[in-house]
Amino acid sequence: MTKHMFERPVRVQAGDSNTLRDVRSVEGACEVLIDWPHARRGPFYQSALEVVNAALEGKASVEEARAAFADLCAHAGALVGESGDPDPGS
Repeated sequence: MTKHMFERPVRVQAGDSNTLRDVRSVEGACEVLIDWPHARRGPFYQSALEVVNAALEGKASVEEARAAFADLCAHAGALVGESGDPDPGS
């Protein structure tokens, strides 16, 4: 299966843990969305899911999927940073 790689990873806090994950592809974003808590699946989630699925089908660009995914994570408070950003601990 071909990976749809992001130009820059999106760093997110996974679930309720303190685990950080660098999401590097549309497929990785899809995995995170599958594991997204059901109680937090609102309109931002649905929109991101639609764009990510469209990218997997070749109907949206990889960067459109990345932007939608990063927007969802930012809205949910799960976005920690983006590749190339300074380490949040420094």
